[in-house]
Amino acid sequence: MRPRREPVPPVAPMPAYVFLAATVAFIVYGSLFPFDFVSPGLPIDSFFAEYHVFANRSDALDNFFLFVPLGIGLAVAFRRPAARSAAALMAILVLAIGIQLVQLYLPSRVASAADAFWNTVGMGAGFLIAARVRHALRAQLVGHEAGGDLFAAGLLLLWLLYESFPFVPTLDIGLLREHVKGAVFAPTFELMRLVQHALAAALAGIAAARVGLLRRPARGVIALAALALTLEVLVPYGSLRRETLIGIALGLGGGYLAAQWRRDRGASIAFALALAAYLITVLTPYRGQAADAGFTFTPFSHVLWHGAVNDVPPAAFEALAIGALMWSGMAAAPRLRAQPILWSAAVLLLLAALEWVRVAVAGFHGDTTALAMAIVLAPAAVALRAHGQAPPLAAVPAAPALAGAARPAWMLGAASAAALTVAMWLVLKLPGIPYNLKKLFGDQPLFGAAVFSLALLWLGGGPWLVARTVLRLDARRRRGELWAPLLTAGIALVSYLLVDLATPAIMLEKIIGAPDLYRRIVEDNYWGEAWRAGLAAWPAGLVRAGERLLRYLALYSVFTIPLVLALLAIPRRERSARIILNGLCLLPFWLLGKFIVLDWAVTDNLTELVADGGAVFLALLIALFAVNAVLLAGYRRGASTAPVLAVVTALLAGVDWWLLNLGIEPVVINNGRIFSGVQFLLGENRSALLSAPALFARWCALDGAALAVVVTGMLLARRLLPLPEPAGNGRRAG
Repeated sequence: MRPRREPVPPVAPMPAYVFLAATVAFIVYGSLFPFDFVSPGLPIDSFFAEYHVFANRSDALDNFFLFVPLGIGLAVAFRRPAARSAAALMAILVLAIGIQLVQLYLPSRVASAADAFWNTVGMGAGFLIAARVRHALRAQLVGHEAGGDLFAAGLLLLWLLYESFPFVPTLDIGLLREHVKGAVFAPTFELMRLVQHALAAALAGIAAARVGLLRRPARGVIALAALALTLEVLVPYGSLRRETLIGIALGLGGGYLAAQWRRDRGASIAFALALAAYLITVLTPYRGQAADAGFTFTPFSHVLWHGAVNDVPPAAFEALAIGALMWSGMAAAPRLRAQPILWSAAVLLLLAALEWVRVAVAGFHGDTTALAMAIVLAPAAVALRAHGQAPPLAAVPAAPALAGAARPAWMLGAASAAALTVAMWLVLKLPGIPYNLKKLFGDQPLFGAAVFSLALLWLGGGPWLVARTVLRLDARRRRGELWAPLLTAGIALVSYLLVDLATPAIMLEKIIGAPDLYRRIVEDNYWGEAWRAGLAAWPAGLVRAGERLLRYLALYSVFTIPLVLALLAIPRRERSARIILNGLCLLPFWLLGKFIVLDWAVTDNLTELVADGGAVFLALLIALFAVNAVLLAGYRRGASTAPVLAVVTALLAGVDWWLLNLGIEPVVINNGRIFSGVQFLLGENRSALLSAPALFARWCALDGAALAVVVTGMLLARRLLPLPEPAGNGRRAG
C-alpha cells in the first residue's frame, strides 16, 4: 500500500510577489538606464544583425544572469502550471524581446536577438533552479526535520553568491593556474580581505546552524566550505588567496560554533557581525565608488555604469549584511518576533543613517542601493521567519492583541503618509504659497513630499515613543527621567535623517543656519591659536556635519520636549512627581536648544523675525500647542467630549495667534522693503502684503494642519504601542 503523502506547509506568497516585482523593476530599470531616448530609433533590422549567441561572452553572461532571478520569481509566485506558463510567455515577449526593441531608441544601448536569446535561457535556468530547490525543501519539510528557518537558508544563498558568483566553472588551465597562484606565491597580505570573507562566512555559519534544513549541520558546514573554496578557484572571476581561504574556514567554523555554544545569544552575535560587515561597505570604497561625497537616488548606480557581472559579489555582500541585520532582530527578543515590521522599519532607518555617514562623514559617493535591497528583503524576512518552525532562541509569549493591532496600525500609517504626501504635493502647486515653501523639496517635489510626510508624522509618533519608554522605565524603577533627554535626542536624529533626505541642504540651513564654526575658528581665528590648532586637526566635513546636526537637534527639541512632558501627564497616578522630575531633566535642554537656535544662531532668518523678549511668548505658544495636541489625542475620551475639544482648539488657535504676534517682530526691513515677521512667515512673498484677516485665516489653516499631523502621528503610535500605566504604590525603593 502506497504511503500517504504528507501535506507540505504552504509558504507565505508575499515574499515571492515582492521578489518578482523587484526583479521585474530591476530588469526594466537596468535595461533602459540612463533613459536617453531618441526619435527616430534604429531600424528593426539592427535587432537581427547580431544573432551569433557566442559572439560576446561577457555580454552573454550579463544577460543570462540578469534573467535567472526572474525565472525563480515566476516559478515561486505562480504555483499553477498554466499560470506559470502564461507568465513565462509574457515575460519573454515583454521583458526579453520587448525591452530589446525599446533599446533601438537608446543610443547608449545595443539591441540584439542574441541578448533576447540569453535572457530567455537565463529565465529557463531560473525555473530549473526553483524546481530543484522546491523539491529539496519539500523533502525536508515533510520529514522529521520539518519546518526550517527559510530566511536563514536565503542568507546562505547570498553568501554563496558573494563567494562563488557566477558559479560557471572554467576549464582553461591558464586561468586555473592564475587563480591558484595567489595561494602559492603569497602576494602582499591584505587584512581587509581576510576580515570581509571572515565576517561573511561567520554569518553563513550562524545561518547554517539555525536553518533547520540540514540533517547533519556540522557536515553541512564542512560541505559548504568545500563548495565555496572549490568554486572560488573554478569560476572565471575567482582568485584563491590566503586571506580568502583562512577567512572562509575561520568564519564558517567560528560562526557555527558560536551559534551552537551560545544559542541564546546567536542573534546578538549575528547582529554585531552583520553591522561590522556593513560598516566596511560604508567606511571604505568597497563598491569602487568615487570619493566625491556625492549622492544619487539611482539604486545600483555603480552596477549600472560599470557592468553587472563584476559588481554582483559586492552587492551580495551588502545584501547578506542587510539580511542578517533583519534576521537577527526577528530571531532575538520575543517582542521583535511579535512585531517584525517594527524591526524592519528600524533597520531601514539605520541604513538611511549609515548612508548619510557614507556621504557626509566618509566622503564616498552614496545612492539608494542599500534601501532598495532592504525593501525587497524585509517582506521575505517577515514572512519566512513567521513560516519557519526552527527551534526559537527563547520562548515567545503569546501576544495576540499586540500582533493583531500592529498590522492595522502600519496599514493606517502607510495610508496616512500617502494622503499627506499627495496633500503636500498639491499644496505646493497652489497659488499664493510662500516662495520658500515652494522650494522646500528642490527638483524632486513628489519624493521630497513622501519622505517629509514621514518626518511630519514622526513629530507626533516620536514624542509618544519617548513618553512610553520613560513610563516603562519608571515601572521597572529604572529612573526613566534620566533617559528622557537621550531619547529625545534619538527621535530628533531620526527626524534629521528624514528631513535631510527630503530637502536640499540650503533650504534647511536657511532655518537652522549654515555650518560656520570651522571657518570662524580655523580660518578667521576667532577663538585664538589654541582653538584654531585643535580644531584644524579634525576633518572640516566632520565638524560641519556635526554642527549642522547639533543645530537641528536643538531646534527639534524646542518643539518636542513640550510634547513629551504633556504626554507624560496622561496617566493620573503619580502625575505631579513625574512631571516635576522629567521637567527638571528636560527643561535645561529646552533652554539650551533656545540658546543654540536663537542666541548662538549663525543665520539671521530666525533672529531677525523674533522680537526682543518675544522668545517667552513663542515658548508659551509651543507649550499650548503641545497641550492641545495631547488633548485631541487623549488616552481616554468619549464621543461627548468632541464638541468641547473643538471649542478649546478654536480658542487656543486665537490665543496662539495673539502670542505669535507678540513674539514675532512687527517691523522687518530687508533690502529696502518693510514688512512684518508674520507677513514673511505666512505671505507669498515680501512684496505682495496680505491683510490681517487673510493672515489669520492662513494661521488657522497652518495651526489646524499641524495639529492634524501631530495628532495623527500620536494616534498611530498609540495604536501600535499603547501607553503603559506607571508603577503602583510608592515612587521607588532606594
